Amino acid sequence: MLKIYTLMLIYLFSCSPFANENILKNDPLKYLVKALNEINHPKAFDVASNLGKIKKNRNNYDLIIRKAELDVHDTKKIADAIYQIDRLKGPDLITLSMSFNQNIKDEGLNLILDAIPDSTEVLAFVECGLTDKGALKIIDYVYKHKNINQIYLEGNYFSKEIQNKFYKLKLDKPDLIIISQWPSQSFKDMVKKNYN
Repeated sequence: MLKIYTLMLIYLFSCSPFANENILKNDPLKYLVKALNEINHPKAFDVASNLGKIKKNRNNYDLIIRKAELDVHDTKKIADAIYQIDRLKGPDLITLSMSFNQNIKDEGLNLILDAIPDSTEVLAFVECGLTDKGALKIIDYVYKHKNINQIYLEGNYFSKEIQNKFYKLKLDKPDLIIISQWPSQSFKDMVKKNYN
C-alpha cells in the first residue's frame, strides 16, 4: 500500500506546476526556451532549439533573434524570461540582437532594457521601428552600464538631434562601437543579406 501511495505522489508531483518551476530553476535558460516557443514563429523555434542545446554549466549565452516578426507582446515574453534567468543567477547574456523586427518599437525596447543584466555587451536593434524616445532610453542606458561596448541601430527613425547625441556618446565613450544610421546603401544591402 505504501508503494502505491508513493508512486501516486511521485506522479502527482511530476505533473504539478511546482515540478515545472523546479525544472526551470535548475536550468534557467529554459525560461527563454519556453518564451520563444510560445511566440510560435519558425525563427523563434530555431532560436529556442539552439538555446535548449546549451549545457547547464555554461556561464554565458547570446540571444540573436532577427527577422522573427516580433512585436511588443513577444518582446515582453522575452524580457520576462531574461529577467528570470538573471534573477536565478543563470548564464550571463552577452549579445542581444533583435534586429529586423519592425514592430518592437520603443515600448518593446524599454521592456528589454529594463530586463537585461549588466553583463550585456552588445545590443542590436536594427530596423526595429525605434524613434527618438527609444534612442534616448538607449543613450541613458549606455551611460549607466559600463559593459556595453557595441550598439547597432541602423534603419530606425532618429532625428538629426538624436544623431548628434549618439555622436556625443561616442566622444564620451571612445571605445564604444555605435552605428545609428546606414553608412551606405551597399553596407545596408550586405547586412540585410548576411545577418538573418
